[in-house]
Amino acid sequence: MPALVVFNRRWRIGSDDLVIPGVVEVVIRTAWFALLIALFASHEANLDQCDDGSHLLRLFLLGSMIILGTTLIITIVLVIHSSRGTIMNPSPRSGVPKLIIARVMLGVPEIAWSILGSVWVLSGMVDCEDESVIPVLIKSLIIYTWVAIGCIVVGILLLFDPMMRPDSAIDIIDDTFILDPDTLGTNYVQLWEKRCRFLCFCTSGDEHSSEAFSDVADVLASLFESSDHHLVASDVAAALVLLRLKRKQEEVNEEALRKSSVETGFSRSSTASVGALQRESQLPGQLPSHPEWMNVSNAYHYMKFAFGSYGWSWFVYGRFCSALRMLRPYLQCCACFRARQPFDAPKDNCCLCNTAALKAITNLTDDNLTYVTFHNKIFEVPFFVAIDHETKNVIIAIRGTLSLQDAITDLAAQCTEVKAPGLPENCLTHKGMEKSAQFVLKRLRESGALNDAFSRVNDYGLVITGHSLGAGAAVLLAALMRPEYPNIKCFAFSPPGGLCSKEFSQATQSFVMSVIVGDDLVPRLSLRSLHDLKSKIISSLERCRLPKYRVLAKGCCFMLFGISESSLQHANQSEAPNPVRPLLNSTSSYSYESVDDIRTPNSSDDDVQSNQLVLPRHTETAMFLPGRILHCTSKMQEDEDVVGVPGWECRWAEASEFRTLRISPSMMRHHLPPLVFSALKDLAHHEPPSIATI
Repeated sequence: MPALVVFNRRWRIGSDDLVIPGVVEVVIRTAWFALLIALFASHEANLDQCDDGSHLLRLFLLGSMIILGTTLIITIVLVIHSSRGTIMNPSPRSGVPKLIIARVMLGVPEIAWSILGSVWVLSGMVDCEDESVIPVLIKSLIIYTWVAIGCIVVGILLLFDPMMRPDSAIDIIDDTFILDPDTLGTNYVQLWEKRCRFLCFCTSGDEHSSEAFSDVADVLASLFESSDHHLVASDVAAALVLLRLKRKQEEVNEEALRKSSVETGFSRSSTASVGALQRESQLPGQLPSHPEWMNVSNAYHYMKFAFGSYGWSWFVYGRFCSALRMLRPYLQCCACFRARQPFDAPKDNCCLCNTAALKAITNLTDDNLTYVTFHNKIFEVPFFVAIDHETKNVIIAIRGTLSLQDAITDLAAQCTEVKAPGLPENCLTHKGMEKSAQFVLKRLRESGALNDAFSRVNDYGLVITGHSLGAGAAVLLAALMRPEYPNIKCFAFSPPGGLCSKEFSQATQSFVMSVIVGDDLVPRLSLRSLHDLKSKIISSLERCRLPKYRVLAKGCCFMLFGISESSLQHANQSEAPNPVRPLLNSTSSYSYESVDDIRTPNSSDDDVQSNQLVLPRHTETAMFLPGRILHCTSKMQEDEDVVGVPGWECRWAEASEFRTLRISPSMMRHHLPPLVFSALKDLAHHEPPSIATI
């Protein structure tokens, strides 16, 4: 629901978020109330146990019971009120703000009474026998009270929203916020920039850092500023549960259609969106042909180099002991203290662990590595240059996201133009990754690494590869270097979805092969898809007729036990339109099915009204994946028209199939470099003589 308004300001919590914490508080306070009663009864039965201050102890216990009992009653009433209504229908919970105010006001005497009790007990005014259990229980009660007060204060600080002040940018009329978008937008940008700087502990005046933080703040502000809906974190969590149920129902329908279509000779990937394919009216087998070098075997081979660029961290993932045994032959202990370095790898650690992992994964030797750097700053990514005699290519491998600096580079997602001979005009790309590619290109020219490599093997080709952030930088580097190396090839593993404009994506199809595994989030991630998700979140919440605590409880059950058919049927009932509240608020700026349904500000239709919705900031240009796309998915059954192996199958896909986010339990796991490497390894080992039939 919209964020809770108490004390004339908005908080990062909804009025329906108090059920679970309230129940926990009721259980704890009930136990302490029972302990207080037992302590009071014990004291009254044995007055001689306390030589001094017996009357003070009696007064303290009576006062504590009164305060605790009153607090317990208010909390129970608060839980009952908070559990009423639905997520986007807060009217049955209209009494929650008043109950919260009453609960906060009750905290004043609770704090005062705790201070008084602490003084009485710690100063010796209440003196009981050491053998008695009363002193221990009294001190425990005081400690508990202060811990509870401390937790409440910390909670208030965490839930405090520094943006929503009743200033000139905000008016509150009947619990509705009326915002000045220009003033609030500027404030949001400034707030997010401060948050980014604090997160990265950046105090230097570095030019790239200042520019990056401003860009990231602008992007995040465009996502979270909203004049119509003020969703809190639990709203998003509940919406993701609902969207996962919806996606599960789509998967069930797709599988049923898949089984029936096999009989008619019509097949498709089990994880492809049926609706998207129907809209495109194009089957995987009808996609344009691709160069012969774009195959699974080559993809698996070059994924080794993209994987190796990460160094030791992902290499030891899930297999720590065996990975250490594999690294041992390549480690150079205390190399940083030696007068003569065994291998020059700037910014590697003292034992050259990253270089050791690179060699262990790729089987490269020192002679094959012409340049290695693990230098990492904002817009500056680690990479290496190697000579691969197996395929007769010089390889540039760029590392993906592995640090906060890389994350800032990822989030600098505004569009910027990329210019190179051979590219059409108005080719737009991801700003952070374009700067990273320019950094790699500059380092290559300054170091002479490529010249050194080609001086040894002048008849070899050039291949650029990378994963995630490295994939985006690799695509842009390949586009920038293509005029000098016309036969350049690029393998982009799990590239980000917001990388290329349509013109740029089409221009890369002759020299870029993208590989996507399963439900990977990143290739579907762009500013437009995030705004798309935002609209779907609001739509799903407005359809839901269940209270939030029940939705979240169901989500926990789904994580533990999976989603059953009965859960899907019940979900369809619980997401039916609410007769009390319209399906979509007519004043909502997100009352549309997707961002693509909104007109751009330059629309020239005569019938467009002056209040026509426009695209959110930074989403004016639709962004796509680069090159030809090979989509690897979990194999559900044998299908003669799809290349399959135990566990995985693959097919050629269109970039338009990856324009919306897919909510699934594996959307993060399918992006991990070890899983991408494992999937391609399985596919390569079972690849038929030719993959052109995929």
